[in-house]
Amino acid sequence: MFLTAEQRKKLMSALAGGLFVTCGKEKPNIMTTHWGALGAFWHKQVFVLPVRAGKRSHEILAETGSFAVSVPTTDMRNEIMLCDTMSGYAVNKFEALHLHPKRARKIPAYVLGECGLILECKVVYTATAEDGSADDALKADMYNGKQYHTMFFGEIIDCYEHK
Repeated sequence: MFLTAEQRKKLMSALAGGLFVTCGKEKPNIMTTHWGALGAFWHKQVFVLPVRAGKRSHEILAETGSFAVSVPTTDMRNEIMLCDTMSGYAVNKFEALHLHPKRARKIPAYVLGECGLILECKVVYTATAEDGSADDALKADMYNGKQYHTMFFGEIIDCYEHK
């Protein structure tokens, strides 16, 4: 499944402001990300999603092997900001943020009805950042006393827009 040039542009321009990532079916969770990568690996188009160990979404991703990226196509800065401050262990973010989950089409997860562009991803590879392989400046800036990220490489198995 390859994104069109217009879909790639929407995704990449929205990334800096934040994207929603949803995962899980039985106890779903929402997180936001302000960084990631879109590229081609192993003859597949993938979205690389960094998630710190210890986060609820990390636990769900490791268990289910799938996630959805919901790209806001209207102003959702307030919801993104609030979502960044909540723990998926403590609160149902769908309810707290008044967001409307819709069943994903091809993965066991939900997507956000408020978002116009959806990428459904199946995890095909994970890589965990480690202290020994990180540049000293990167360690000081991003990991000073914090847990390292696991990079979830998600093959984009479905991409669609809904209004």
